[in-house]
Amino acid sequence: MTLLERENAATLLQKTTLRPFTYMSFPLRFKCFYCDQIHPELDTLLEHTSQHTVPDLDDMLKGLLKKGKKTIKVDISELKCKLCDSPFSNVDDVRNHLTIEHATKFNKDSGNGMMVYSLKAKDGVLSCHLCTQSFTSFFLLNKHINVHFNNAICEWCGKGFVSHQRLVQHKEIHLRGKFHCDKCKVSFESPAKFKYHNERMHGQPNKILNIYNCQHCSARFTHHYEKMRHMSENHGISFEYSCETCKSVFKTRKALAGHQLKYHIQSISCEVCKKPFGDRGQLKKHMAMHTEERNYPCPLCNKTYKYEKNVKAHMRVHNPDWKFACATCWIGFPSKIEFRKHMKELHGPQNSSAVEQDKLSE
Repeated sequence: MTLLERENAATLLQKTTLRPFTYMSFPLRFKCFYCDQIHPELDTLLEHTSQHTVPDLDDMLKGLLKKGKKTIKVDISELKCKLCDSPFSNVDDVRNHLTIEHATKFNKDSGNGMMVYSLKAKDGVLSCHLCTQSFTSFFLLNKHINVHFNNAICEWCGKGFVSHQRLVQHKEIHLRGKFHCDKCKVSFESPAKFKYHNERMHGQPNKILNIYNCQHCSARFTHHYEKMRHMSENHGISFEYSCETCKSVFKTRKALAGHQLKYHIQSISCEVCKKPFGDRGQLKKHMAMHTEERNYPCPLCNKTYKYEKNVKAHMRVHNPDWKFACATCWIGFPSKIEFRKHMKELHGPQNSSAVEQDKLSE
């Protein structure tokens, strides 16, 4: 922000009930703008902020809105003028009100220096104040806000973003596989995901990175997808996720991400037929069409196959009751319990609940 924008922001925070906050995505936390106290839940953070004494203009500019400060995030769900208690639905309206009714001075040709959200949740669901679209987490709402702005454009895919900082973060998806874990040889497309993996898999064993509370009961979860599955199975609440590019609808955010990667973020192409792919794993599987390589052998009869899915289907010949297979050594198991035991004993405790619990029937 410029100095004039910082002055406008400080004046608005002083004379209105705007609630500023800081959002940390990995791990997911919310921090008080005024005192840096950390809260795992958004509602407790906003309640805490509402009770804060706001510093005066000079102290705010010297300590909280210093030179180089980026746009601050604010909640407008309970926005009022502190001088007369009049309610408002957006920042520009309350700024005009302060100027006209209370002779408050603002830097006329400068902005407010704020990223605005309405964070009053209904049944655990947040809504965009610009288009009323609903979201199950602040992470998704925060990501969605970009669709309403084109302040910075990605030259690779044409997507617009509200700030240059968000554009820089977005560009990481076009550099897939650039961040490698030396401990388990896995690659990640962004430093944030690499950091999350490192803390989750190689950090403190009992450290809880994120906490997600169910708004309908006392259940708590360490992953967002666990919370969403719980809400669907126990409370009958489910959500749909639409692709912003082609409007296709999916039942899970993971399915949407896979769709976007496959059809809308294709940065790698086959040298033989020029077919585009989202990552090198897909390209490697595709290359079997051109090379006739059979890199997937059956561990029981030594038959080889071009594709992983063909081995899964073939293994039912040996035992129709096998439902799970280890993706590392291709041993089949009739139950998830035996599969997890195998993964834990032979491939390390961090893999006891691995994502590689592929059903052979799939």
